[in-house]
Amino acid sequence: MQQTLVTTWYLDYQGPTVQPVTWPNDVQLVEAEIASPELNQFLFRTVGGPWRWYSRLSWSYQQWLTYLEQQQVRTWLLWNKGTPAGYIELVKHQDNSVEIMFFGLLPQFVGQGLGKKLAQQAIYLAHSWQATKVWLHTCSADHPAALHNYQQAGFKIVNSKKALETLPEPNDNQLLTAEFVFSALQHHSKSAG
Repeated sequence: MQQTLVTTWYLDYQGPTVQPVTWPNDVQLVEAEIASPELNQFLFRTVGGPWRWYSRLSWSYQQWLTYLEQQQVRTWLLWNKGTPAGYIELVKHQDNSVEIMFFGLLPQFVGQGLGKKLAQQAIYLAHSWQATKVWLHTCSADHPAALHNYQQAGFKIVNSKKALETLPEPNDNQLLTAEFVFSALQHHSKSAG
């Protein structure tokens, strides 16, 4: 892993009231109402892999389960013709603000016009959760158009910081998430026995 200077921007939604999205016929957005570490870990790794999301690569099965079982975490899956295409993860904080914690598309669905609709629906869902404010953060290591797209959607930068971050290389073994795989196997073998 290498040290990289990363700028992180914190943005608040200050745009107009957002209406729910009308999806194309073969596309649905469905809330995952049962905590599933395998599902969320897959989405985090697959959506975030190209952009070197690393914050949860070392999480064990139990860490994922504990996180997801909190009442203030909600996940929605975007399906295109029965195939997972993307996701939204919202977190409600103690001040009743809702953070769009993670959001994005699987690589093969980028460039099909789904990202803008998914962002709009994330804003709508966050507001529907009685949010005092809706916010997110992105960074210079994320998709090159991420900051611009969020600003186009009505988000305004309210803070930023620069820090040296240790980012995984594209071929880093950490991306294989061995800790998660082994801990999931251990968890399920205990449950079965």
